[in-house]
Amino acid sequence: MRISLPTAPKLDPTPQDKNELLPAYKRLRAPPEENTVYLSENKTLRMLTLCGLYLAQGVPWGFVTITFASWLAEPEQGITAEQLGPILAVATLPWSFKFLWGPLMDRFTIPSLGRRRPWIILAQSMAIVILGSMMLINDLPNLIWTQPPEGSGWSQLIFSLVPGPLAGLILLANVFISLQDVAVDALAVDLLAENERGRANGLMYASNYLGTAIGGAGLGYLVSQYGIQAGLAGQAFLLGGIMLLPICFRERPSEHEGASEHEGASDAEANQLPNPDHHSAQEPLHDESSKYTAEPTVASSLPAGSFDLANSPCLPPASVADATSSQTTAEASANALAAKESSEISKSVFANLFRAFSLRATLLGAIIALGVKIGSGAITVVLLDYLMKEGGWTQAEYTSVTGGWAVMLGLGGSIAGGFLADTFGAKRLILAASITLGALWVTIGAIPGALDHQAVATVLLLGQELLLALLSVSLFALFMSISWPRIAATQFTTYMAFLNLSTTIGSYSAGLLSSDYTATQILMFAGIVQIVIVLPVLLIDPKQTRRVLPD
Repeated sequence: MRISLPTAPKLDPTPQDKNELLPAYKRLRAPPEENTVYLSENKTLRMLTLCGLYLAQGVPWGFVTITFASWLAEPEQGITAEQLGPILAVATLPWSFKFLWGPLMDRFTIPSLGRRRPWIILAQSMAIVILGSMMLINDLPNLIWTQPPEGSGWSQLIFSLVPGPLAGLILLANVFISLQDVAVDALAVDLLAENERGRANGLMYASNYLGTAIGGAGLGYLVSQYGIQAGLAGQAFLLGGIMLLPICFRERPSEHEGASEHEGASDAEANQLPNPDHHSAQEPLHDESSKYTAEPTVASSLPAGSFDLANSPCLPPASVADATSSQTTAEASANALAAKESSEISKSVFANLFRAFSLRATLLGAIIALGVKIGSGAITVVLLDYLMKEGGWTQAEYTSVTGGWAVMLGLGGSIAGGFLADTFGAKRLILAASITLGALWVTIGAIPGALDHQAVATVLLLGQELLLALLSVSLFALFMSISWPRIAATQFTTYMAFLNLSTTIGSYSAGLLSSDYTATQILMFAGIVQIVIVLPVLLIDPKQTRRVLPD
């Protein structure tokens, strides 16, 4: 005799019930908005954002090195060349070590906000806060220390590098601006197609020059009319407006891909929960712990070895048994192999970098990179101090020349330098530009009273900017030629760091030289060094690296 028991009716949960059945951290993840605009899908917006962010790098550079420096050099501020040199040096110092940001940026990310976007927003917002905080200080020149503090050798060393709170603020701001630069370059690499990289790089480089002109000539005019506080406010306003670009637009739809799959999986699980008997071989049951370990997450799409700052801390703690059971032997082996490969790659990069710099061509290139900008770094400080104090220049006149016409000539020289390097060869252009620059400095330095004539000083400022642009572009071409393709990115970045460090050394040395030598003497000395330092380029064989080292 069979007894039939009534079957319980199937209850379909309401959307509210299904939502309550999900863990709290799942409900907090919102699906992507339908009206979200993605940079990867809009070419015009992609170019506009990259160029805008490069312009944001140029604005504070032009403001600090041209407008703010010329304001500090005014006689009424009481700042000497010995004090001004380190101020300009700390503005370039972080750029000499910006290659350190790359591994950090690749290692840590918040994929729900984008891979590069959080770093860009963080870096630019911190730069705005630091530079904007200077508006709250009434006596900025008083924040430059004139006497070294009493204490140990470490305090003396710190004073020689960062002489006072004002230099510290400028240093910290440029740390974040250099971080923004690396993040934007990484964003460009991620988003730009092969056929638009050349055009994009040209536009981005031009945007940086435009930002320098705005920070130098534009904000310089504002400072000359309304004071330094107005210039600081204008800079903060410009940077804040540009930051709306990375805030409002996301990188690509895949930022939410993991979250979307996650929500879909959660809905399916919620539909199954009230009726656990209704399943098949194709629809296996999952217990509560398996939902945390088996579901797809955004982190699964990250590069090997990277760490999701947003996802990992929010996951509920799993027991040791759950964690062990959720990871198969194959997954554990794969993770161990990936970690081993990552470690071996890191070691091989350093080993290959050491091997690359063992060649004559690459080693001479490094020596030239470390010395070729020392003269320009020193001359910038010396000329600024002399023209503002003894040459009779006003702050508005200096910023209009160096931040306006000189920047435009630099932009034109950069564009022309690329064609000239391809036509005549990078080595010839390096020699021609550097020797001409050195001869210009020696000639004007040798003519008594030449710097006292505004027309002559203007020709010097414009001429050296054009020649430095030609020199820089030709050096880029040479360094690309002698870089080993196997580690080209690391080696070329090292050359760029040496060039920045060369400028920093020149700025620091200007303060030391100004106490013992006149401006014209320093001008002639820098010219001789500029001519001598590039002579080793004659011994460089651009094809040696690719001929000697394997592909």
